[in-house]
Amino acid sequence: MADLSDVTTRLRRTLRRHRRWTVALCVALAVFSFTRAVAPPAPPTAAVVVAARDLASGQVLGPDDVRVVRLPRDAVPDGVATTTEALVARTLAAPVRRGEPISDRRVVGDSLVAGYAPGLVASPVRIDDADVVSLLRVGDRIDVYAAVSDDVDDARRVVTDAAVVTLPRIDDESHDGALVVLALTPKDAAALAQGSAEGPLSISLRG
Repeated sequence: MADLSDVTTRLRRTLRRHRRWTVALCVALAVFSFTRAVAPPAPPTAAVVVAARDLASGQVLGPDDVRVVRLPRDAVPDGVATTTEALVARTLAAPVRRGEPISDRRVVGDSLVAGYAPGLVASPVRIDDADVVSLLRVGDRIDVYAAVSDDVDDARRVVTDAAVVTLPRIDDESHDGALVVLALTPKDAAALAQGSAEGPLSISLRG
């Protein structure tokens, strides 16, 4: 019994000596528990595909160009892709910044011609002169010509009165022309593809 009494006495002395620390620890635990209890739950999130790096207009997306992140559902744009598989092998219709969600309006597809006449398709075309493309604005109407020989006057008009749907961000040092997406009928899109195989394409702006 004496031994038990000694142990009890020592325990009481230890508790009195560290009472402040014990009280502080209990208060901290109580505050933490209360904060966790009253804190609002984390907002629901959704998977969103974003650009893994800055991407140029006209780029065909590969697996390393995109990644999946989770964003609050209220911050997710309409039409955004939710899996990388949905975007791989698609062509960008406009430049995209690293971390930017990629929606259906950023890739070549039917959504780009929503609001245009029925039956049109979005058709990308690379124009040889980037300086000329820099003069265009979305909504402009253009004619497209294919050079069929080295003679500057020997060109064939392959598309007439096409609407410009999207335009690239053009690098000042671009030497490979610039990609433009046009709203075309399937027949004109086929003629455009054939014309691009014949030679460099050029455009003229309609009034």
